[in-house]
Amino acid sequence: MTFLCLFMTPALAAVLSGTIYFKTSDLLRILHEDLENIRIVGLNYNVVSKLSLNYNVLYEFVHEVKRELSLTTFLLLCSQWFNLNTVLLSFILGENISISFIVEMTAELIFAVAFIIGIILCASRISSQVSRVQTTLQLIYNKSGTLKYNRISLRIVKNMMDIKFPEMSAYGILQLNPALIASSFSSALTYGLLVLNINRS
Repeated sequence: MTFLCLFMTPALAAVLSGTIYFKTSDLLRILHEDLENIRIVGLNYNVVSKLSLNYNVLYEFVHEVKRELSLTTFLLLCSQWFNLNTVLLSFILGENISISFIVEMTAELIFAVAFIIGIILCASRISSQVSRVQTTLQLIYNKSGTLKYNRISLRIVKNMMDIKFPEMSAYGILQLNPALIASSFSSALTYGLLVLNINRS
């Protein structure tokens, strides 16, 4: 029962959250591929108008994902950062460390690191795909602006450019990007070294 509470519950929550983030980024990847086809082939009103509808639906969906997972992600990250620091303290301050203790602490360390990296990378993939979408839209607009394309199609492209997707965050406090991984582990390492120095003095 203790194992279930400490490992399985956050593991399931992390896997579910990471999967939703990843699948959302996949939808954005498909959108980017469709935009790339337009950039190569050229503007077509029917294609662009249909893509614009998909764009708006996806925009609303990304907002929903952020709203629903923001707090869950924040709590998961906080709990795993706490576990990470607890493991470090246990190794630094522990006396008469047994093999079973090492195995348990190592398992907790692996879980904590995997959860933190997995969630952040899956969420940051959304921002990466959004950036690619925006770049391709700008390229389409720049290219089409020099040619005699339908003004309505260009206006649709411009409207999509003006719609800004939200950045994934943990409760609006932490921006979920790869830089957060580096700062998280560097702060944990700094904290561990500080405790080690205090313990030695």
